[in-house]
Amino acid sequence: MIMIWMSLARASMHMHEMDEMRYPPCTQNALCTCSKSSTDLGIVHCKDVPFPALPKMVNESKVFMLHMENTGLREIEPYFLQSTGMYRLKISGNHLTEIPDDAFMGLERSLWELILPQNDLVEIPSKSFRHLQKLRHLDLGNNHITQVQHDSFRGLEDSLQTLILRDNCISMLMAHSFSGLLILETLDLSGNNLFEIDPNVFVDGMPRLTKLLLTDNILSEIPYDALGPLKSLRTLDISHNVIWSLSGNDTYDIKSATKLNLDNLHLEYNHIYMLPPNSFKNFDIVNRTFFDGNPIHTLREDAFKPAKIREIYMRYCGLTNISPVAFDSLVNSLQILDLSGNNLTHLHHKLFNNFDVLRVISLRDNKIKIEQPLETFNAMQYTLLKLDLSGDKNDPTNLQTLRNMTRMRNMRSLSMSRMGSATSIGPDDFKDFGVELEDLQITRATLATIQSHAFKHVRGLKRLDFSENGIQTIENDAFHEIGHSLISLKISHGFTGAALPADPLRHLTSLQELDFSNNKITSMSDTSFHFLKNLRLLELHDNRIEQVMKGTFQGDIHSKLEEISLRFNHLAQISQHTFFDLEALRKLHLDDNKIDRVERRAFMNLDELEHLSLRGNKLNNLAEESFQV
Repeated sequence: MIMIWMSLARASMHMHEMDEMRYPPCTQNALCTCSKSSTDLGIVHCKDVPFPALPKMVNESKVFMLHMENTGLREIEPYFLQSTGMYRLKISGNHLTEIPDDAFMGLERSLWELILPQNDLVEIPSKSFRHLQKLRHLDLGNNHITQVQHDSFRGLEDSLQTLILRDNCISMLMAHSFSGLLILETLDLSGNNLFEIDPNVFVDGMPRLTKLLLTDNILSEIPYDALGPLKSLRTLDISHNVIWSLSGNDTYDIKSATKLNLDNLHLEYNHIYMLPPNSFKNFDIVNRTFFDGNPIHTLREDAFKPAKIREIYMRYCGLTNISPVAFDSLVNSLQILDLSGNNLTHLHHKLFNNFDVLRVISLRDNKIKIEQPLETFNAMQYTLLKLDLSGDKNDPTNLQTLRNMTRMRNMRSLSMSRMGSATSIGPDDFKDFGVELEDLQITRATLATIQSHAFKHVRGLKRLDFSENGIQTIENDAFHEIGHSLISLKISHGFTGAALPADPLRHLTSLQELDFSNNKITSMSDTSFHFLKNLRLLELHDNRIEQVMKGTFQGDIHSKLEEISLRFNHLAQISQHTFFDLEALRKLHLDDNKIDRVERRAFMNLDELEHLSLRGNKLNNLAEESFQV
C-alpha cells in the first residue's frame, strides 16, 4: 500500500518540479543534482538544502549552469568560479547582502546570464560584473536596491540585452541612469516605488530598447519627455500606477518631440476617469491599447484623436456614456473593440457608422438595449467577424433579431445570452448565417431543447457552448450536420437530464473536448463515447455518476484521450480493466468520490500516465496489482 501511494505521489508532481529533478544526485555531493557524473558536472542544481557557501565541488569542475535556490547562501568567495567556464548562474532566495568585486573573475568570456533575484542586495553590485564581456541577461529583481547610478552598468554596454530590476525599492530614476546601454532590448522596472523619472534618463536614445515595463509603481503621469528619445520602443507597460490623465505635463512640447509608435500600451488599473478630445496627441500609432480597470465613465468626441489604433480593450471600467463620434478618428484603423463588463445601457445608432475594418465587438456583461439594431450594425454587415452580446443584464436578443440586423454571412463567432421567450433552437434560427460561423456560445439563455438538424445551415461549427442553461432534451440528430467539424462541446451547468445523452453524441466523430460537468447526471452507457475516436479531454466532474462500466473506454477507439475528470461524483468502485490500454492518457482525476474498492488491474497499460488522483475516497479494499501503469 505504501509503495502504491508513493508511486501516485510521484506521478502527481508538477511538470516544472519534474524538470528540476530529472538529473541524478551529484557524485561529489548527493544534496544537489548534476547532469553529468564526471569531473565535468554540466548542470548543477541545489535547492532547499543548507549551503552557506558555494559547494566545493563547483570549484573543482567544469559547470555549464549553476542554480542555488533557497540554500541559505550568505557569500560568494572571490575567484571561486574562475575555472568553471559557466554560462548561466542563478542564485535566488538566499541571504546575499553584497557580492565581492572579484566574485565572477574568470567568467569574463563565458557568463551570459546572471540571475540574482530574491536575495538581500541593497545596492547594484556593479563592480562585480563590470568585466563580464558576454553578459546578455541580468536579473536583480526582488532585492532591496534603492538607487540606480549613472555608472551602475558600466562595462556591459556592448553585451547587455535584458535588464530586470523589478520589485526593488527604487523611488526615482536620475539622468543617465542607463547611459551607454545601446543594445538593451528589455528593461523591467515594475514593482518599485517610482514616482519620478528624470527627463534625461534615456537621453542616449537606447536605439534597441523595445520593451519598457513600469507597472506597479506610483507614477501620476506618463513621462513623455523621458520616453521621447526611445525611437524603437514598442511595448510600454505603465499599468497599476496612479495616472489620472493621458495629457502629460504642461512643459512637454509635443510639437518639437517625436510621437510614440507602439505595438502595446498598457494603462490598466490607473485612475483615468475620462478621455477628453485629443487624449492621444502624444502618440502616432498604438496597435493595442489596454484601459481595463480604470474608472472611465465617459468617452468624449474624438477621444482617441489623432492616433491610429487597431485594438482597444476597455473592460470593467464602469463606462456609462460614449459620444456618438468618440471613435470617428479610428474609422480606418480600428479592428477590435472590447467594452466588456461596463455599465453601458445603450449604443447610439450612429456609433459604428462608416466603419469598414472593424472585425470584433464585445459588449459582454453590460446593460445594453439595442434599440435600432439595423442602423447600429448595418455598416459592418459584411465585415464583422465576432460579436459578443452575452451577459445577465444585457437586454434579451433572439437569433431572429440578429439575423435581421446583420445578414451574418461572414460571422465567425457569436456569443449571446437571454433569448427572451425562446427556449429552443432549431434549423430556422441559423438560416441567414453562413458556413463561416465557427464559434457559437449561447449561455444563461433558459434553453430547454436542441432540435434535430439544428445546425444544418452552419455546417462549419467548431466550438459550441451551451453552459448555464436548463437543457432537458437534445434530439438524436441535433448535431448531424456538424459531426465532421465540431471539436469542442460544452454544456456545463446546462443539462437537467439524469442520463448522459449518448445518441446525439454519436455523430461527433471529430470532437476533441467534451464538457458535461456540474450537472445532475447519474448514469452513462458503456457505449457513450464509442464514436468519439478523436476525443482528447473529457470533463464529467461534479455530477452524480455512480459507475463507469468496463468497456466505456477502449484503447483501440480512444487512442488520443489525454485527460479524464470524474471528480466529485458518486463512484463506489473501480472494476477490472475500467481504465485499460489508453496509450495517450496523461491525467486521470477520481478525487472525492465514494470509492472503497479498486479491483485487480483496474488501471493497466497506461504508459503515459503522469497524474492519477484518488484522494478524498474511502479506499478500504485495494486489490493487489490494481495499478499496472
